[in-house]
Amino acid sequence: MSTEFAADHAPRWREGVSGQQFGRDFIVLDAEGNTLRGLNGTAIEVWELCDGTRTARALVEQLVQRHGWNVEQVLADTLKFLTELARLGLIDELKEVA
Repeated sequence: MSTEFAADHAPRWREGVSGQQFGRDFIVLDAEGNTLRGLNGTAIEVWELCDGTRTARALVEQLVQRHGWNVEQVLADTLKFLTELARLGLIDELKEVA
């Protein structure tokens, strides 16, 4: 995989990985039982859109449309977040949209 998640690739949760709201926390659990917690509201929105049906750029466009944010900044931040999720083995980077 490249060092940075590509905007034209689609993020998809890796098999065996799940995310769920527990009270005020959102927990991502990998297949080995390790957890990632402390996601903010935007990170949760990004996570929930990582179903492999849209590219990272399309995901960002959806967020920008919902919130009226700056597309370049949201794209840069989202690609960093997706890169970290991929590094942690929580998502796959699909070269073609499902």
